[in-house]
Amino acid sequence: MDSPADALVAAERRQRTDRRSRATTRAKPVLRVIPPRAADRQIDPSDLKNPALYINRELSWLEFNQRVLAQAFDPSHPLLERVKFLSIVGTNLDEFFMIRVATTLKKLREGIEDVAPDGYNTEQQLYAMRTRARKQIDDQASCWDELRGLLAAEHITLLEPNAWTPQVREFLAAYFTREIYPVLTPLAFDPGHPFPLISNLSKNFAVVVRHGNRTKFARVKVPDVLPRFVQLPENVVDGEGQTFVFLEDVIQTNIQELFPGTQVKSAHLFRIIRDADLEIEQDEADDLLETVDRSLKQLRHGAISLLQVDAAMPSRVLNILAENFAVGDDVIIHAASPGAQIPAVLAAHALAARRRPRSAVRPAPLPGRPRPPSV
Repeated sequence: MDSPADALVAAERRQRTDRRSRATTRAKPVLRVIPPRAADRQIDPSDLKNPALYINRELSWLEFNQRVLAQAFDPSHPLLERVKFLSIVGTNLDEFFMIRVATTLKKLREGIEDVAPDGYNTEQQLYAMRTRARKQIDDQASCWDELRGLLAAEHITLLEPNAWTPQVREFLAAYFTREIYPVLTPLAFDPGHPFPLISNLSKNFAVVVRHGNRTKFARVKVPDVLPRFVQLPENVVDGEGQTFVFLEDVIQTNIQELFPGTQVKSAHLFRIIRDADLEIEQDEADDLLETVDRSLKQLRHGAISLLQVDAAMPSRVLNILAENFAVGDDVIIHAASPGAQIPAVLAAHALAARRRPRSAVRPAPLPGRPRPPSV
């Protein structure tokens, strides 16, 4: 007769055997494998000179930035964190045009036929970079449109000029006279006045002025010393929350004050990005500090890799800018919609840095997880 210990061991063996039998009779999962494309089957992975084995470095960088933009679209992030992600995307794109596009454009202008490992020559690579970057700028504008609506739902309103009430206009006119007017310097450009130097990343207005029987042009730079947003006091606007207006809108609405005795026909925002790639030849750099200083001064006049203009800019004004900047249509990007206006995305980080209601920074609740209470 078996002992109790032997009976226990036998019972455990029978249980293991039953589990194995049930596992063997369980249906096996069906593996669905996507068949490789005919072109992929012909690629020899040992042929390291085959361009199909490589990904373009510049386009890969843009795909990285697209993943950052995906974070701005992600509703699981707090709203103002999404605004910050959008700002990071804009900063990254600026750097992309200042360094990568500018370097490729420089090679093309100097006739350097550089074929990348992925098979793109200089001209093809520049075209691909610009095409993909334009698409990303459009996606960026769509994201900004979405975020503006969500900010408004959280009582953070960005007021457009067509929604300004008489009380708002009166307050902003006084603010312009007191805070903005003293730091603005309009510069005319015509055959008697040379075209002014436009600094990298600066925002400017191209102003069309009627003086007597002549039409003249001027440039007004949006000052960097002022905050990007003007917050309206509670006694000026109706409703709760915080209401802001863009600095550019305040300047554009009151720009007539800068040109007394004339008639301002129109004012259109534009922005340029210059080549900011600093090159130092070590064998020529006897004094490194002097060489860096000289190179930085040269960058002020760097070649333009992008010209962003207001979508409503007339062709005559655009042609004058393009002629003075010596750029073609491939360098020019128009703002496609009101949500894609130049100040919008550039000011996203400034908006996120301001004080805001606590509810605006709460993330969307995860499935099955209650929303955290406001503090």
